[in-house]
Amino acid sequence: MFRNLAYLFLVLAALAGGVMLYQWSQLSAEPKQALVYPQPRVLADFQLTDQHGEMVNRQRLYGQWTLAFVGYTYCPDICPLTLAKLAGLQPELATQLPEPLKVWFISVDPKRDTTEKLNEYVSYFNQPAVIGMTAGHDQLFPFVRQLGLMYALSGSTDTDYLVDHSASVVLINPQGQLVAMFKPPLEVGKLPILDSEQMLADFPLVLRKLKAG
Repeated sequence: MFRNLAYLFLVLAALAGGVMLYQWSQLSAEPKQALVYPQPRVLADFQLTDQHGEMVNRQRLYGQWTLAFVGYTYCPDICPLTLAKLAGLQPELATQLPEPLKVWFISVDPKRDTTEKLNEYVSYFNQPAVIGMTAGHDQLFPFVRQLGLMYALSGSTDTDYLVDHSASVVLINPQGQLVAMFKPPLEVGKLPILDSEQMLADFPLVLRKLKAG
């Protein structure tokens, strides 16, 4: 009888140890394609205009989570593919948050991306949470730099010029602070496009690290 009890205690101890080990591994798991900043980065105020002609400033970030991405509507590949992925992921990611989740598409090509053009482009993705916006470069450049992203206009005088820009997506918390960056995989010969499955796997890990402080 005592031998059976000892065996039972050993089994229970092993099970408890296994549960604790699993919980520890979950808590210590690191996102593979996301960077969580050690301290939230406060964003200085800015002034953009969305696809409805309404002003967008820092106050628009309050009370919501925001995934922000820079690009332009004439972008042939990275922008439409990334926005399509973000629009598709938004509903599932939003279920993990107590506040709303918005997706900001920040056009760095204000010369061609008028309010009408932005509205037409954003509407194509059929996702109300996706908002398009732009501004003059005097507002755009410092704001994009604050986000840890970049863009550079081509020196070409052609009307179909290209714009170099970051392919990463940043996460801003409901206090208007930059807290994380999701990076696309970099593989030779392939476009740097966000990996949907990896983002789904990384997102809860990012939130867990933010909650842990």
